[in-house]
Amino acid sequence: MTETIDAKAVLRRRLIADRIAASAARPDAGARLVDHFAPNWRPQAGMVVAGYHPLPHEIDPGPLMQSFSALGAQLCLPVMQGRDRPLVFRCWRPGDTLEARGFGVQEPTDRAPEAVPDLVLVPLVGVDRRGVRLGFGAGYYDRTLARLRKAGEVRVVGLAYPEQCVDRLPCEDHDERLDALVTDEGWQAFA
Repeated sequence: MTETIDAKAVLRRRLIADRIAASAARPDAGARLVDHFAPNWRPQAGMVVAGYHPLPHEIDPGPLMQSFSALGAQLCLPVMQGRDRPLVFRCWRPGDTLEARGFGVQEPTDRAPEAVPDLVLVPLVGVDRRGVRLGFGAGYYDRTLARLRKAGEVRVVGLAYPEQCVDRLPCEDHDERLDALVTDEGWQAFA
């Protein structure tokens, strides 16, 4: 277990540096996610899509979320409920007020209604060829995705720069895998 945690920490540092370099080289990469998102995975009108407000150097999901809103999808963003608890999602539209909370993450206010997503767009630090995702290590998305998958069908798509992709990441039992990945260069569905 300690070996896995140490290996993840080493990879996390390297992949964050790679992500910083990629975001500096291609600041408009988020706009290209729209072109590479698989047509048969695009949400239908009325579906709920969870995105995220990007932290510095994360690929920007904004253009993709706006394209889904134009298709009639309801957008929502994650809200942290405290350490060791899953995220909840609250409805959001471009222009709605956001509040800076834990880790400087911009979240909808408590007045926004909760939503249960059909499609979750997930930020990441790294991903491997099996769909294993590496985040910051707090487990928010792992707990959340496990809860959503237990309750019903949900699709989970990671958003990243190709520089964040590696052959193999350490994987623990609680790690929730992605169903697909979209980068500014292409699309990959995982088995």
